[in-house]
Amino acid sequence: MAFRKFATLSLLSIYLLILAGGIVRSTGSGMGCPDWPKCFGRFIPPTKVSELPLHYEVIYKEKLHGEVEFNATKTWIEYINRLLGALTGLIVLATTLLAYKEGRKVFLPTLAALLLVIANAVLGKFVVDSFLLPGVVTAHMLLSIGVIFFLIKALNNHSSSAVINLENRQWIGINLVIVLVQIILGTQVRENMDHVIQALGENAKDQWVAQLDVIYIVHRTYSWVIFVSHLLLWNKLKNAPLQPYRHGMMVLIGISFFTGILMAYFALPLGSQAVHLLISLVLMGWHINSWIQTKNA
Repeated sequence: MAFRKFATLSLLSIYLLILAGGIVRSTGSGMGCPDWPKCFGRFIPPTKVSELPLHYEVIYKEKLHGEVEFNATKTWIEYINRLLGALTGLIVLATTLLAYKEGRKVFLPTLAALLLVIANAVLGKFVVDSFLLPGVVTAHMLLSIGVIFFLIKALNNHSSSAVINLENRQWIGINLVIVLVQIILGTQVRENMDHVIQALGENAKDQWVAQLDVIYIVHRTYSWVIFVSHLLLWNKLKNAPLQPYRHGMMVLIGISFFTGILMAYFALPLGSQAVHLLISLVLMGWHINSWIQTKNA
């Protein structure tokens, strides 16, 4: 039971970390701490300019990429994200140690999750240091999905419950892939948004969406593919013993649409991007879990 509790806690902490990371990016706080592991040379981040190193704007000029005006809110948002990352790493490490006693079927996927967490921590630093390098954000997201997959796999391997025979199982896999494609498209939109923000500035928030390129149109239009495919899955599972999953995925789709509308027509309200991403990854995780729990009838 100790493994199961820690594995569940690991999964929850990964989702919390993704939410925190989304808030970091949506608030432009990635450069809130220009050095690592300290923050402006301190273990406890500064709260005012007087606590910064003398001539900090010169010392950290290259790493700050020109954003030399100190913002305590952004600094603490980034620092809290780092603390959550460190805590998540420790939780996954503890889960891996507990998994060792549960046999290879549980230990190996848990170990894979730990290795991906470490790789993602290194890549996360590169996301900031690379400053808008294309593809890095997408790779960061794919590693996070990999962690979620292996933790869910370990939890299912640990469970003694019977695998469910499902006639329309292939539709779960189809929707899993469809959601994965949408998440990748979303990370491309996020990278494009970074360039728009850099060009227009943070004070032109109401103009950001209008300046996005064609990838945003593809992402927005593709959401209807998501809706139709999940509606088909919902109908095909009407007699299946997966009713919480069946109804829950439609609720998540509804929240995803709602947050998407907020971002498109209300100038990206605070937290909407992070919640939009989190909901997509929760849906992805639920599809992965249902795919593993079932087999073709």
